[in-house]
Amino acid sequence: MMRKVVTNRNIREKVYEIVHEYVISSAVPPGAKIDEEQLASKLGVSKTPVREALSKLAIDGIVRIKPHRGAYKVQLSKEDIAEIMLIRETLEGLCARLAAKNVDARAIKRLEGVLDTFEEKDLAENISSYPEVYETFHRLVYDLTKSPRLTRIVQSVRDLSHMLRVQYFRTPERVARSLATHRRLLEALKKGDAELAETTCKRMTRSGFETLLKEFHETEVPVEIVPKRRRGRT
Repeated sequence: MMRKVVTNRNIREKVYEIVHEYVISSAVPPGAKIDEEQLASKLGVSKTPVREALSKLAIDGIVRIKPHRGAYKVQLSKEDIAEIMLIRETLEGLCARLAAKNVDARAIKRLEGVLDTFEEKDLAENISSYPEVYETFHRLVYDLTKSPRLTRIVQSVRDLSHMLRVQYFRTPERVARSLATHRRLLEALKKGDAELAETTCKRMTRSGFETLLKEFHETEVPVEIVPKRRRGRT
């Protein structure tokens, strides 16, 4: 649920943070128009900080501003997905390699805890929470790289990747496959095997994106925008 903003000197930052999380979530379908007036009303602010937040999101490639029409959440094309896949595969693999060199028993325990908690509490009845579990796990891996510059670069494409993850983790089967792969990554980190950690992470990243590209090819429209047509209908 969107929380109301309390007016203070940091109101623009607060509005941006809330609007940002709202837009990249599944609450806003790809291609949908974002209602500035409704957002401002729910947050208890004027439309100005909301419009400023949307302008920042446009710079980040999360929304598209159409003159005289308003702001719309982006629709990722097949080419966009392929490009993001290549970038994420490379960056995530490098992060896993560096993390394997710096991991310790405390970090392993935290990583295991993220996966264990989800499997014990949410796997059976709340798989919609898995994208956040994925995000938390990988943030811990980023911290282990000991490379703030690399972490900033990875996070710069976080939002587009997050939107794709929400689309991908829609079924228990996909979540189960992802969990199994994360367990293999965790084992590689435990061993301190940098090469295996990098290879595992790259395969995991590519597998998810290739599934989305396959779906895109089958529908011939941006993923999750238009459902498949039933046979015999036009």
